[in-house]
Amino acid sequence: MVQQRAGTASAGDAADDPALLAGFTIAVISHRRRHRLADLLERYGARIVSVQGVRAVPQPDPEALRRAAAAVLDGPVDDVVAASATGVRAWLSAAPDPERLLAALRPARLLAADARTADALRAAGLHDVMSTAAGSASQLYRYLLTHEPAGRRIAALLDAPEQAEACRSLRIRGAEVVEVPTYVTQPPNDVLGVRRVVELMSRRQLDAVAWLDPVGAEHVLRFATAHGRLPAVVAQLGVHVPAVGYGPLAAAALRGHGVEPAEPPMPFDEESAALLARSVLDRVVHATVDGMTLQVRGHAALVDGRLYPIQRGPIDVLRVLAQAPESVLASGDIRRLVPGLADVDDHAIEMAVSRLRRAVPGIDLVQTVIKRGYRLAA
Repeated sequence: MVQQRAGTASAGDAADDPALLAGFTIAVISHRRRHRLADLLERYGARIVSVQGVRAVPQPDPEALRRAAAAVLDGPVDDVVAASATGVRAWLSAAPDPERLLAALRPARLLAADARTADALRAAGLHDVMSTAAGSASQLYRYLLTHEPAGRRIAALLDAPEQAEACRSLRIRGAEVVEVPTYVTQPPNDVLGVRRVVELMSRRQLDAVAWLDPVGAEHVLRFATAHGRLPAVVAQLGVHVPAVGYGPLAAAALRGHGVEPAEPPMPFDEESAALLARSVLDRVVHATVDGMTLQVRGHAALVDGRLYPIQRGPIDVLRVLAQAPESVLASGDIRRLVPGLADVDDHAIEMAVSRLRRAVPGIDLVQTVIKRGYRLAA
């Protein structure tokens, strides 16, 4: 009897199984050409499509920096989170009265993303700076979020769009956050990458999509709109292809285009990776074939623990057969159930079954029932 995977996956599960996500293709859309989340997912066996949805350029708007300086001076500051040395120097250079701003920051707890950023704060006359061994601003936000931020006033120097998600989470938990944007966003250079991910989404050729910031999400979906692909993308995302927003802001951008995403409990890579793992593993089709366990994944079959890569058409045929293991499906039934095969003839179905058999040599996964169709081998 066929079963959908019922358990949940976590970062701990992945640590125990480096092939946890083998057989799945996941797109990661961020401000980078390749984000750390992509590395994390690939470490557990996933095939990754990395897309730069927007560029974060370290050339901040001086007026935005001046407004942030004025907002910081409105009251005492408890914490300062600095994501980059460049951002620290840009903010102090743009402030109308740098000495007054430094005086307001000195009593605060100073948190730097890395040693270079800590050095920039010390060079400006700020001391007792703490920095992370990981060299990541996300670790600073995780620390603040898990140490009762309610009532604290925080100045956050942002160097990436996704960090706004952590600021929103801090506000939800009762902190007052002054965002200091030390970057501006621009369209990505790699238009072909955006086009590719739009086509993959619209054709249901991805197993999940991670959206790391609202600006990149808006840009990719505007591109889909301009090229007439948005209806096809929306028809797949969230329904057939899980969409995971890094946090509430990215999720809201997706909902504005008719996509209902999932959200991790906190806007960090580890939580997002765990949610993506659950999203794809929950869709695995489980069955038994000739006494062997079968898992039908996005682009592979796992038979008794051995992974067999399979092309999209044949794996889709195997999936619908595994979902009805005791039924004989005619070619017309398969065409109706498999996306992309609606317009093909019976010969194309026969060829897909033939390619499926060649992809898993020595194992009879599919039986042909003369003049009736196909079924999963008993």
